[in-house]
Amino acid sequence: MKFNFKKISAVTTSLLLTGMTLGVAAAASFPAPFVASGSADAAIVYGAGASLDLGQVTNIDTYLRTKITATGTGTPTGEGDIFQFDKSSTKYHLGDNITEVVSAALTSEKLPNLLPDGKFIDNNNDEFSYTQKIEINDSLDLVMFDEQDYSENDPTIGFFIPSAETILKYTLDFSKEPDVDDLDTATIPIMNKKYYVLTNTTGGDTITLLDSAESTIIAEGETSTLTVQGKAYVCSIEYISETEVKLKVNDVLTNSLNEGQTQKVDTATGAYVGIKDIMHDSKTGAISKVEFSIGSGKLKLTNSSNIQINDNSVSELYSYINTDNTDTDSKLTSIEIEWKANQNMFVTEKKEILMPQFEAIKLSFGGLVYPLEEHIQVKQGGDRYMILDNFPLKDSEYDIPFLYGNTSDFFQGIGKDATHRLVTSNATTLNYTEAYDDYFIVSYASGDDAESYLVRPSTFTLDSGTDRVNFEYMVNGAWTNFKTSAKESSSLTLGNVEMTVGPVTSTGATTNWTVGLTLGSGTTMSFYKLYSKEGLKVYLPVNATPANGTYNTTPGYVLLDEYNVNWSTGHNGSVFYLVMEEESKDDAIGAGDQFNISIGWDSAAAGSKETEVSDLVGEEATLAEIGSTDVWRSFMYSALATEFLFDKPTSGQQSIDIIYHGQEVSAKVYLTSPDVSVVVATGNMIFTDAESASYGSKNVIVVGGSCINSAAASLVGGAYCGPSFTSATGIGAGEFLIKGYASSSVTSKHALLVAGYDAADTAHAATYLVNKDVDTSKSYKGTSATEATLVVN
Repeated sequence: MKFNFKKISAVTTSLLLTGMTLGVAAAASFPAPFVASGSADAAIVYGAGASLDLGQVTNIDTYLRTKITATGTGTPTGEGDIFQFDKSSTKYHLGDNITEVVSAALTSEKLPNLLPDGKFIDNNNDEFSYTQKIEINDSLDLVMFDEQDYSENDPTIGFFIPSAETILKYTLDFSKEPDVDDLDTATIPIMNKKYYVLTNTTGGDTITLLDSAESTIIAEGETSTLTVQGKAYVCSIEYISETEVKLKVNDVLTNSLNEGQTQKVDTATGAYVGIKDIMHDSKTGAISKVEFSIGSGKLKLTNSSNIQINDNSVSELYSYINTDNTDTDSKLTSIEIEWKANQNMFVTEKKEILMPQFEAIKLSFGGLVYPLEEHIQVKQGGDRYMILDNFPLKDSEYDIPFLYGNTSDFFQGIGKDATHRLVTSNATTLNYTEAYDDYFIVSYASGDDAESYLVRPSTFTLDSGTDRVNFEYMVNGAWTNFKTSAKESSSLTLGNVEMTVGPVTSTGATTNWTVGLTLGSGTTMSFYKLYSKEGLKVYLPVNATPANGTYNTTPGYVLLDEYNVNWSTGHNGSVFYLVMEEESKDDAIGAGDQFNISIGWDSAAAGSKETEVSDLVGEEATLAEIGSTDVWRSFMYSALATEFLFDKPTSGQQSIDIIYHGQEVSAKVYLTSPDVSVVVATGNMIFTDAESASYGSKNVIVVGGSCINSAAASLVGGAYCGPSFTSATGIGAGEFLIKGYASSSVTSKHALLVAGYDAADTAHAATYLVNKDVDTSKSYKGTSATEATLVVN
């Protein structure tokens, strides 16, 4: 099974830490050799059963695609009209209907070659101005779908068009209306092609046309050659009377045909001959003549009915002939052609649809443009507490435990446990107690700017009768001092955050220090609102007592009272809603769509339950499983198109990966001429280890360890797990390896192994790879997303 979209993270792994022999491969800075001169020759391979590796696979895939310039992902190429459903002020977002972006009909202004304005000349040589337009149906939504008719168990972004749904409607409008009776032998334009009018019924309800027709007049005894779409047809009169004629076209002898009648003369090309005018003269002895046409196909348009092509009804095309019969003569006002799906139809990065028979217009999807990507994983940190795993703060990534419970299956505090608490406050003040509290969050947000810091007091001292304290914050994975010897009334500043130190006190001797803090003035700062580096707003839990016994459903508010479990669902000790808010399309913090991750308890027996992600609320794409991985995909239908990968293993605790894009995500949706191709560069680059036939001739990035990835096992020499992994590789807990292989049994080209001792280490390895200068011919041993050492033999 292949994946070519974003997915979940981390891995158990095994590698060989022997370092590469110098000179085996030429130095190549990543992304080379996987992308070189703007072109990709890459495969990213993960273990077929390792669903937790998918996030890192996707991170690397997304990075590589930003380096591809040779063809350009989703870029239209070729001759003809190209219209993108996009405006400078209105981008196409996931979940949008086409008409939400461009509601007006498309005319010659947008599709000048396909829909030019012009003049129609009837059989009396009178001119009539016309315009053409295309209207897209307002039911076409860009969504995530999971349809067996397209690809089983493969949740895909694109358009799902159910059978019988209208796709678009084409209209030929006459500003000055020709007489219906004067249409015969004229040429009508439809989507930049000329169709010869053979005949129409009284009142204009049915019009018969020849496609790509050539016309001529021949006399008895003569021959004439017409060339239609590259094929020559030699024609002569075999018999002619006042009312009918027989023609010989190449080797085909027609039936006796009256004026306006047709007959197929070439089964290979579908060419028809049509009789326009029989000019018989039996009185004067003049030579009789016939005017006729040969066209590549016959179209029969009947009002409110299916179009017939070469006498066969086309189920997906309908015609409407609109006339004005208020005067003596019937006038043709417009011809409409409606294109409907005759079965379930799909438009994706891999599939476009072309209007049948006319083959003049097609709808294509070139993918979503993701400007940024940030992973936020909500998972179990231990049996009884939940964490934001490697949460991306402004200056660091760090695990933030945010809710813990007790053996009565009830959440009882904020943080990891009773002596490692995360201090939060919904007021402008906060109190920290050294004996119980680990750290607190302080944030600033205004307009399109937001920043959060993880802070802790440290090194409390009593100096000449004055209690003092140092303050540290998390930077690049390490606690760093930003204020020393602070005392009551001292000012603290971190970026745009301002705080004032309150009372610093000790109780007893010097072992139970407390310190108070007060935020600066204004409403831009908070002790419980958390912001990711790219601007996702998270409401951390904050203890809130209901006023007068009433419920309070403010995001983040929770009543951790075991005897009030019925207080608002999502705000009590049984279920907590971890609420998050996107930015708006204009980057306004907290002004976008809202969703929440429900934190609850698994289904084990009372007293033995464990904490887990129990639900996702607010997502707009119906969760769909990716193959049989136990990973379920969904999206927010919003300007930022936040993606969710919900891991629901058959055993073990549920978790969720939130892929946040930080800026407006736009879709590339096009209406084009048939010769235009919307190319999605490189196509799929992601494979399971079982698909060696697909990746064996490419440069390969192997993600994951030998315990769960057979490609990794081939590289390191065995399917090592646990202690065997450490013994064989020298990679222990908290470490990862990035290693290049100039030759291997995995591929005929270059292989690069990217993996860590456990899930967090693999995430660090992938992040290090795409953010640091890595020579893919060598080996690196690392301990964080920012720290690694070159291994030299």
